[in-house]
Amino acid sequence: MPFRRREAKGITGFLHFSIFCLWSPVIMGKYANVVAVGLIGLLCLLDGYSARRLKTEQAEIEQRQLLNILPSWLERLRNNLPSSLTGRVKPLSASADVPAATKPAEVLNWPSIELDVGQITGVAVDDKSNPVILHRGNVKWDGGSFDSSGQYNRIDDGPIKNDTIVTLDAATGSLLDHWGSNLFYMPHGLEVDAEGSTWVTDVALHQVFKFPKGSQVPSLTLGEAFVSGSDDKHFCKPTDVAVSSSGIFFVSDGYCNKRILKFDADGRLLDVFTGPFNIVHSLTLMEEKDALCVADRENSRIVCIHAGLKEGPGQAKFGSPYGPAGYKGKHVGRVFAVAAKGQQLYAVFGSIFLGMSDGKTFDLDSLSTLSRWTPANGFGSPHDVAVSRDGEAMYVVQIGPNRIHKFALE
Repeated sequence: MPFRRREAKGITGFLHFSIFCLWSPVIMGKYANVVAVGLIGLLCLLDGYSARRLKTEQAEIEQRQLLNILPSWLERLRNNLPSSLTGRVKPLSASADVPAATKPAEVLNWPSIELDVGQITGVAVDDKSNPVILHRGNVKWDGGSFDSSGQYNRIDDGPIKNDTIVTLDAATGSLLDHWGSNLFYMPHGLEVDAEGSTWVTDVALHQVFKFPKGSQVPSLTLGEAFVSGSDDKHFCKPTDVAVSSSGIFFVSDGYCNKRILKFDADGRLLDVFTGPFNIVHSLTLMEEKDALCVADRENSRIVCIHAGLKEGPGQAKFGSPYGPAGYKGKHVGRVFAVAAKGQQLYAVFGSIFLGMSDGKTFDLDSLSTLSRWTPANGFGSPHDVAVSRDGEAMYVVQIGPNRIHKFALE
């Protein structure tokens, strides 16, 4: 793996040197645009090359730093390239039958404190609509974290010593609570259900945990520690959890498997939906609509299915397509996470191009794009998104830089 990393860096170093050369008026000449397009094409190919070689979140962060030296004229030229090359989907105007959405507005100078945390992989809101974040302390997911079969390589290092779960005040961003030391190895997904229980997925342990409100001892543990699998008793790097008001919950599984599992409140498996996914990275449940939407990350799409929570004749079964997009979903860009409130679906996207990571708002039923949004300084590597229970705020967390952003919603 170190050889592969040096190989990738050697290529990017050459491309950076080539872009620097384009700044020279002598070299630019009348062929500057042609050369620029060629270099951008090579960078796009490199993205796919690096993703295949280094499928880690740390590699994602490094790739997004490749174009820090792009001059403005070259960035404008890149923006005019087809999305099939760049992976970027330009925001669309809402159709006539889709109501316009107010663009989320960043809340400046929030949080009010500097957070000393590691990679923030998950965000949720508690029963008081305070944001809760999940971070990895001093642990990073890099090229040496897992072997080729998905097994964690650093078990001997022990669990993360830091408090990995932190609650902030919704109004000020000040620290309210923190816990979760010596519990996780590589935490990934976070959810807080209607009863205040905290759910965490750990991709190193290949497990899912439920912690009752106020307890640091799980009342439910699914999966076998450090043992991956694709049967009814195992996961392989599970990524997220969505919980209904009745206690029925869903697990996205995940990095290795291509499925969503449905469990009853006691953790008994009810059903499994397997689809043509390529990293089922995030889930969001709209219970009133019986819709479960999925961030299918490497397929660059959002897919919505029925959750199968409504009983009776004629009711849709779990896994049946929701909305006109059907099982094809909507190709919207490299989506990392989704969250919803009412008729609006919010998603965050990652890009290797400087300043091109962003967030978008969609109409839930049609998946039409309603707005595009970013913080004032742009996103680096957004990883998760959550909407407050009152629908007045949205939170986005990043794994590099390790930050949380608050946006006001109307």
